[in-house]
Amino acid sequence: MLRMIRWIWLPLLAVLCVSVALAPKRALAGAVPLPPGAPWFNVSRPLTPNDLKGRVVLLDFFTPGCINCVHMLPDMARLEREFGARLLILGVNSPKFVASQRSSNIEGFIQRYDITHPVLTDKGMTLWNYYGVQAWPTLVLLNGQGGVVQQFIGEGDYRGIRAAVLQTIEQAQRTGTLVTTPLPLKPPILSRIGLLQPGKVAVDARYVAVSDSGHNRVILLNHAGKVLRVFGSGVPGARDGAADVARFDGPQGLAFVGGALYVADTGNSLIRRIDLASGVVSTVAGDGRRVFGGSGMQPARSVPLNSPWGLEAVGDVLYVAMAGDHQVWALDLRSDRIGPYAGTGAEGIDDGSRQSASFAQSSGFAYHAGTLYVADPESSAVRAIDLKTGRVRTLIGKGLFDFGLRNGRAGQALLQHDQGLAWQGGKLYIADTFNNAVRVLDPANDQVSTLAAGLKQPGGLAVLDAGTLLVADTDANRIVTINAANGAVTPWPIHGLPPAR
Repeated sequence: MLRMIRWIWLPLLAVLCVSVALAPKRALAGAVPLPPGAPWFNVSRPLTPNDLKGRVVLLDFFTPGCINCVHMLPDMARLEREFGARLLILGVNSPKFVASQRSSNIEGFIQRYDITHPVLTDKGMTLWNYYGVQAWPTLVLLNGQGGVVQQFIGEGDYRGIRAAVLQTIEQAQRTGTLVTTPLPLKPPILSRIGLLQPGKVAVDARYVAVSDSGHNRVILLNHAGKVLRVFGSGVPGARDGAADVARFDGPQGLAFVGGALYVADTGNSLIRRIDLASGVVSTVAGDGRRVFGGSGMQPARSVPLNSPWGLEAVGDVLYVAMAGDHQVWALDLRSDRIGPYAGTGAEGIDDGSRQSASFAQSSGFAYHAGTLYVADPESSAVRAIDLKTGRVRTLIGKGLFDFGLRNGRAGQALLQHDQGLAWQGGKLYIADTFNNAVRVLDPANDQVSTLAAGLKQPGGLAVLDAGTLLVADTDANRIVTINAANGAVTPWPIHGLPPAR
């Protein structure tokens, strides 16, 4: 609690894991000050303050890339289903990163998480400042007169939020002031053809695997791009079984181990195993709950996980980038036990021993010669863990709010919310996601350079062959190859992919 209270007062902080309900600091009422000229999404025209009059409104202040904000989206969907037109949920994109101000990037975020309620970008942080918001995520509940009923800071209090919404709606109904007339909503129509928001890609000697995250499925291909099998029915869920009936929810990280493909089933907070011979999907880690904080090695099926995002197999250990816990976990494939390996759970960029270091939403890995490289997007950093000594050091990155696009010496270079890594030919390749680029760190001269630009939020990459990278170009809904010598980008055709359900 002391750590949480201290962080609440830092400007623009994005790392709260439990929810605190607060009464409004000042009595605000009247028209909601919607910023003029703000980009709007999921509506046929921008909403106006007059559209909000008489409505119970829940403002969801978020920033794309914040895992705690992502965790709130299922709760928002649940509230929408229950209350329908009696509640207007309004997503307020209050961007931490420069990239999050761009409309194209918000459109991808909306597709990725199937957001159907109205969203606007808070131009000039007008709403953020007006309501005194100081952390992501924050929910502000408004009554029909625009008055603040309650604020909820952080994630994890669905019951409290629902109770406050229900009480506010009932009060408005008793007074006969509740407005529920239709609004000009226009939720996105998601394509069933091709890929939708592919997150990660993995390669072994025979196969290529792609997490078709937006379609809740995993695609197995050969090196020429021919689809061999699809795992997952496309319906979000956590069902084990045969390839066509199994269910995933927003899968991300992938790792081949022997005759199996392991999947970070991010939305379900599970680790799944696909038997490549039979196609059967099984759950190997996680108990279905998403809980912050864990300790010690425990039986893998008995432990709650927290948004596993990236995977890397090193011998008999499967390392897990546990984005929601800001840690690196380890799953011992021999004993079927799992637990935190590195990171205290506090969000930060502290080096030192693996037990005392801190990470910031670790989301991707690469491995080479005893070193596990970690993509740390919320600090726009690349970290390195010496698996022999357990020491953690920062190669690129300075802090939670230091980001940009700068080449040169690694210690001075800047990234923007990098999510994926790959090692090839003595160099570390970086999916610099919010810079729409692939960057390169050459340890031989400690220099960072840009290999390819003009992508659309690439989320993962892998080595296809000695001179070629395979990249999940997430917001472009495609896979591309990048020539490691000259940076040439070429779409990678996928043959025989059936439509999603």
